[in-house]
Formats: sequence, C-alpha cells, structure tokens
Amino acid sequence: MYKCLIVIWSLGILALLCDCADDHLEEVTCMSNAKGEISYLKDSYKAGDKIKFKVATKNIIREEILIVWDGKLGQQYFNKTVYNDDFFFTFPDSISIISGYVMIKIIHCDKIICQAETYIRSLHPIGTIESYLGPKTLAIDQNMKSMLCLIPTDKYGNALEETDSISFNIKYKNLSIENTTKGIKNLLSYQKINNNKQVGKVLMGAKCHDTYIDEQEIAIVEGPKKGVTINVVEMHPYGDKRQLVHLNTEIIYDAKGNVVADGTSIIFVVEENNKIRSQYQSYTVSGIANVFLENPENAAHWEVYIAGFNKSNIIDLVFQNNIESIPLRVEKNYLVVGPVIGSLDQFVPDGTEVEVTFNRSTVERTVIEHGYAKIEVPKYAVELKETIAEVHINGKIVKLIF
Repeated sequence: MYKCLIVIWSLGILALLCDCADDHLEEVTCMSNAKGEISYLKDSYKAGDKIKFKVATKNIIREEILIVWDGKLGQQYFNKTVYNDDFFFTFPDSISIISGYVMIKIIHCDKIICQAETYIRSLHPIGTIESYLGPKTLAIDQNMKSMLCLIPTDKYGNALEETDSISFNIKYKNLSIENTTKGIKNLLSYQKINNNKQVGKVLMGAKCHDTYIDEQEIAIVEGPKKGVTINVVEMHPYGDKRQLVHLNTEIIYDAKGNVVADGTSIIFVVEENNKIRSQYQSYTVSGIANVFLENPENAAHWEVYIAGFNKSNIIDLVFQNNIESIPLRVEKNYLVVGPVIGSLDQFVPDGTEVEVTFNRSTVERTVIEHGYAKIEVPKYAVELKETIAEVHINGKIVKLIF
C-alpha cells in the first residue's frame, strides 16, 4: 500500500512538472496576429516640437508592445501595455531636438505591426553664425583665391535645411558691394573671394534669416620683391626617408620694402634630373617661410627653388646612399640578406624594399625587418649547379654565386 502511495505521489509530481514546463513554453512563445495603424502623425515637425500620435491595434489586449523611435542618432525604445484598441502616445520632448528623418515603429512579439515616417526640421539660426576665412592675405602677383566658409546651426546644433540660403556681401576697394546667395550642403555654405589684383582690403559680411557673421577681411598686398634667398637649416645628407631637410628663407619684403604679411603663400619646388619631383607650400610668419622636405630613399641630387621668383637662389641638396654593407648567405634554401647596415652603423629602416633576381630571370621582392630579409630560393635554382643571386636595395647592387 505504501509503495502504491509513493508511486501515485511521484506521478503527481511528474505531472505537475510537465504542466509547469508547458506553462513556461507558453510564456516564451509569442505568436502574433496583431494589426496596427499609426495616425495623427504630421509629415514634419520643428525641432523641439511635442510628437503625439494615435495608435490603433487589433488582437492585442493587456499585452506589451514596443514603440521605437528610429532617428539620426539610432533607436530609442518605449514599452507600452495595451488596454484598449486605440490610444494616444507622446514621446518625451527631448527626443525631437535632432533634425532629420525619423521612422516610428510599433512592435508586438518581435514583429513590426505598423510604422510611419516623419521629418524633424531644424529651426532658424540664432546668435552669430560660425565662420572661417582663409587665407587672409593674397599677393597681387599670385593667382590664389580665399574662401569664406559658414556653418549655420540652430539652437540645438542642427545644420540648417538645404532649402535655406546664405546671403554673402563682398566689398572690394573702390568697387560696389557684390551680393551673392548660396545654398547649404553638408552643413556648409561657402563663398570664394577672387584676387582682383588691387592692393587694399576686401570686407565681407553674411546673413541667414536674422543672424549674421562677424565682419571678415582679406588683405590684398604687393607681391614679394624678386630675389628671395633660401637657406639650409638642417640636413642629413643620406637617402633615408626617416629624416627631414629643414629649409627656410631670409626675411621677404614686398615691392615697397615692407615685410610681407603673415600668411603669404610660398611654393618650394624640388627638381631631380631636370624634372619636378615635388612641390611644398609654406606660409610666411614675420616674413620668413619654413619648409621640411622628406629625404629620398636612394642617393639623389636635388635642386630647390621658390616658384614665381625669377631671382630666387637655387640650392643643391646632395644625398649619398645610406647603405654601407649588404651581407648575403644561403640557409636551407633561403637567401638571407643582412644585417643591412647604414652609414651610421645602424640597421636601415624597416620596410626598405629588397629586390632579388635569380639567374637573371626570376625576380622576387620583399622588405627589410630589423635589418634582415629572407627570400626562398626558387626550386629550379636550388637544383642547378650554380645560381647567381643579384640583390638590389636603394640603388646598391650586390651578387652572390652559390
């Protein structure tokens, strides 16, 4: 009898556990046949407006739904328990301060049952419009332009709409005010200012709705006198891209003997073998322009002068090969290059290219790491009685016969 009671009790416990398990499955499994509709949502709002709309649902009673705000900065989620078929929902005021398109979604049981789109418009700008101008000095003998850039934003920091516009006013010396209207794109509105080859100030202003910029000005000045002198301040005379050549000018004066204005553009031209290798732009500070040139990888002879000045001196920069020795040996069908030593008894820079030609036919390439490089010898070359390996590094060539 006791055994029977124990068996009956055990079966009862088992049935209870199975019933609990079924209940658990019912809780985690959510099959939705719900439907929904969003209404009373405007096509657009102003930044900071209250966003209120109506949600109509079917087949949802006393269940939670998820209301999603999907905007420029990502998604935000709000839980809502549905007691009636229809209800109004209002987002927090702070959610609508960021302009741009927004998708509002209603989710039930991980299923989107309805969604609608609206647009948050930026407000008119307030305060002073953020503006940037440069360069602020133009020389009359240079074909350069300046540019005035504006970043108009509303009180929330939103960029203005592309349908907004900026009115630019430019006043050249002895000329009437020029007015130009420009649109806004990618946060910016800009106006280029031409060099009208007339010494004097160019004054600029701009407005958007009822906001303005601080007055800006450009100085158009006499060009520098012909005869600018370049000096070598510091130089490492070896082919080594880790090093820089520092050049500067003596004080540059304009045609009236005055020191040129700060920000005057100076172009340094580098020639090699009578061809322009590179150009570097610098700007004067207290009449002096500085520039830093990256050393070549190999031995080279450069000529450097300043563009636009017929009497600018030409300086010669001579760079020697930075490699002193390239030992070669063969280890287990690999050609080992190194240690490759530089002019100061140092490893050459990591990344220095190595080119190896086997028997004047097969070319392999690799780079130096910590002074060494390793290249596998082609199978056919291993089987030959004699193999010639020719190694090229920064213009230096060594051979190994094995």
